Amino acid sequence: MKRTALINGTIIDGAGKLPLERGTVIIAGGIIETVGSAADTRVPEDCAAIDLQGGAVLPLLIDGHMHVSREPGRLDHLGHLKTNLQAVGTLQKCLQWGTGTVGHAAGSLESIVLRDLIQADLVAGCADLLVGAAVTATCGHVRGRSADGPWEIRKAVREMIAAGADWIKTCASGGFQHAHEKLTHEDYTLQELQALVDQAHARDKRVHVHAHAQPGLANAIEAGCDVILHGALIDEAALEGIAAKKLWYMPTLNITSEKAWGNKNMPAHMAERMKQASPVHRAGVVKARKMGVRIAVGTDGGPGSIMNELSELVNCGFSPMDAITAATRNTADALGVLDKTGTLEAGKRANLFVVNGNPVQHLSILASQESITLVMKDGKIVKNNAAKIQE
Repeated sequence: MKRTALINGTIIDGAGKLPLERGTVIIAGGIIETVGSAADTRVPEDCAAIDLQGGAVLPLLIDGHMHVSREPGRLDHLGHLKTNLQAVGTLQKCLQWGTGTVGHAAGSLESIVLRDLIQADLVAGCADLLVGAAVTATCGHVRGRSADGPWEIRKAVREMIAAGADWIKTCASGGFQHAHEKLTHEDYTLQELQALVDQAHARDKRVHVHAHAQPGLANAIEAGCDVILHGALIDEAALEGIAAKKLWYMPTLNITSEKAWGNKNMPAHMAERMKQASPVHRAGVVKARKMGVRIAVGTDGGPGSIMNELSELVNCGFSPMDAITAATRNTADALGVLDKTGTLEAGKRANLFVVNGNPVQHLSILASQESITLVMKDGKIVKNNAAKIQE
């Protein structure tokens, strides 16, 4: 079995432990075999050694909320084919940015096929794809598998689970996208959400719910949706509900950051709404952190957006280490894949990347793609800008 040893690096394990300087990571068969200090870790003679020259090695980041293809309810069969082929390029760019897993926020049956091809290594160089199949209301915020009323919704959820969806994505409120809707508009009702959650949980699948404001937030929380997305106008009552039920909050601050609403190509109605929501959104995340709400990371953006998300979390009071941990261990846990990835630990997939410098001291290092010197997925090098391999 081929082994690789990463030596002379600062290990940031994603679990929140203090960085380990002069650390060693030994990889065998695509799996992490050992993580430890140079003093305590013997490098086997059959290892190919990669000297990290003091660079920091981290788990590949996880973006828990991205749209890698267009909304399925708006596409014909050729549209599905085109948008999922385009998704390949998006996922390749994500991996080059150090993002190893992407949660697709409005997937279709075709997205599930793409996920399986990536997992089988038949489509190379891509971040892993996890598919949240969209079950949404007629004329709702997201156009997915349209279903209305409890029994029709149950049928739609069953169809998506039978097709192999990783979780169910739905909506409880309006959003920024459509000029005719408001964040405060109710999407699915409480009764409809309860039916959706009940059916998904009956098959051991989680539910991610788009919810920006009341009453959608209260409906989503009471129904027991596992991951509350966005919350641009989140209030204290919603945060208390999330904390009490131990749900996950994925705030996607990227969508109300200046990078989003300051984009000249953004439609005027979207930019204005995002700008107005921005301070409320950040105040909510500050409160969430103080209340001990479990926070995971998603961007609702594209390749590299996760670096902006981490910066926004730090602006909300997170330490750089806490922000990194949120984008690794926490998000892996929220997506149900922590047993396989998200931290640098023995027995987990060798999904990691190396940067020049220490992002725990200077998080801005991660904002430059040029600072990423090595990317490894399942023990295979997919990007190598500087590392020297000694056989």
